[in-house]
Amino acid sequence: MSSSKVILVPTDFSDSAELALDHAIEMARATKARIVLLYSCPLPYVTPFDGAIVPNGDVIRAMEDAGRRGLAELISKHKGSCIEISPVSKMGDPRSVILDVAKETPADLIVMGTHGRRGFARFFLGSTAEAIVRTSPIPVLTVRAPVETATSKAVGT
Repeated sequence: MSSSKVILVPTDFSDSAELALDHAIEMARATKARIVLLYSCPLPYVTPFDGAIVPNGDVIRAMEDAGRRGLAELISKHKGSCIEISPVSKMGDPRSVILDVAKETPADLIVMGTHGRRGFARFFLGSTAEAIVRTSPIPVLTVRAPVETATSKAVGT
């Protein structure tokens, strides 16, 4: 890690993402790093056969506000950790946003949760963690919650 030591922790507010944050806090404590906690919300759209429907500005603002509130709650929950945690909330495809923020901060490490989906669910939902592992120019640590909790409260599921 460089002298500035930044750990990027993307979150979707799932159990596996919260577990990844817990691991990142322990790593930050050991390395005197700071954490950038990122929520990236993909712009939802419906694609009927004749085009795309994008939500209006009110819906987008509500989604952004919900993301900021979620980040604030997570940071508040870890207030006693004595680790600097900075929130970042951006709209866009999480795969792109995570890599962009990693470059902008600049992060030394990405620590992120993975849901461990397989088969049909993985085919339709994809794997953000897998995409980041394959394309990230910096190290990525993935954290998987135990199977009984991994499917719980991810935003949008």
